[in-house]
Amino acid sequence: MFAFGILTDFQTLLFPGSKRLVELCDRFEVLPVRGLCWCGRRATHNARTSDAVMVVEGDQVVVGDTEGPVGASAEIAYEVLCRHHHRQRMTRARAGTGTRTPLPFDRVDRESFE
Repeated sequence: MFAFGILTDFQTLLFPGSKRLVELCDRFEVLPVRGLCWCGRRATHNARTSDAVMVVEGDQVVVGDTEGPVGASAEIAYEVLCRHHHRQRMTRARAGTGTRTPLPFDRVDRESFE
């Protein structure tokens, strides 16, 4: 059997399903397509942002309705970061490096899809 997915959430905690799959698996392989942090390093962490500010507390899964208190709404998004920038809570928007790319692949992978 094969399973593909994200192991950890925005707080670096294993999802319950991922945890159990890792406990039961005979072999664990990381896919050769690697996401990149905005700085160019390999992305190893997921960051949740609310109005472009990284958040570290909240429900493990946020689906659909992302509105905050009555009359206020926040844009909830996710960004992949290297360990260094995840620990610093330094997202692309906070670093001021321009627009986000939804699937940042390294140069070799980008060329193979073009």
